Amino acid sequence: MTHKILMFLQKLSSSEKLQLPKEPLDESCLPCPIASNISLQQYNSFVESKEISGYKLDYKKGTVYMVEMCSTEHEAVVEIIGDAFRDLCPRAAYGSRNNAPIQILGQPLHDAPDGTRRAPDLAVYPHPTFVPDPPVPHPGPPPGDRRGNPYARVMLEVAVTQSYSDLKDKCRLWKRQSYVRSVLGIKLYNALATRDAAGRRERAMKWHFGTVDKNGNHFPPDTNVCNTANDPNYIINIPVSDIFYDPPVPATGYTPLTGPPLALYNAIIAIDLYEVQQAVLMKQEK
Repeated sequence: MTHKILMFLQKLSSSEKLQLPKEPLDESCLPCPIASNISLQQYNSFVESKEISGYKLDYKKGTVYMVEMCSTEHEAVVEIIGDAFRDLCPRAAYGSRNNAPIQILGQPLHDAPDGTRRAPDLAVYPHPTFVPDPPVPHPGPPPGDRRGNPYARVMLEVAVTQSYSDLKDKCRLWKRQSYVRSVLGIKLYNALATRDAAGRRERAMKWHFGTVDKNGNHFPPDTNVCNTANDPNYIINIPVSDIFYDPPVPATGYTPLTGPPLALYNAIIAIDLYEVQQAVLMKQEK
């Protein structure tokens, strides 16, 4: 267990119930409850002030769970998805990544609609040149983070040890924030004993994708087989306009700017799930 997790447990008062994960800590024991009788305020204060590198925590009804560990497959999915957004803003066109109209961060904390402080695996934002900072301090309107920056418009959650049910719950939670326009959740199941033609262990992957209007895209039926690139059944298309979603707030005098740059106005972010699948198979345990 990391020093920072131990510090977290030590910060809790003696009246609170603590449950230490078995050692050595590995994916087989997750999700694992590590503390109970914790108030929402205590939990939020901790995750706001401490960085837990390599671990993801969750909070449910007073209990803190360790739900995910950093793994090669987990990070491979995050990088592939992130690159789909970065490809639309090449350095040749925009120079420094800081100038890119589409901004991407890994595990930034956001106030979720249930009151918890949560960090999605990847969050996509508009550059403040195109969407100004909220004029009203957190929580707005319009919504922003506690540092005065715009709320992310696209969220990614990746689950390896977490259940698919928990993954869907997280996606549904982000969808409750009206400024989050697209949510993508990807669940990786355990590698199987069987192997494919290339000798790699076979593995199931499932995803959950939707938009905040509740009438968005749905993943294809389980009867389909993802075995080639550019299969339209396994490509998720996210309009760039979702990233720059910024309606006016008349009550505060908030007026949106001009929207995305002309070069990206009608652009689409295409996420090929075959690429995601192949990255996982390449990086998983042999």
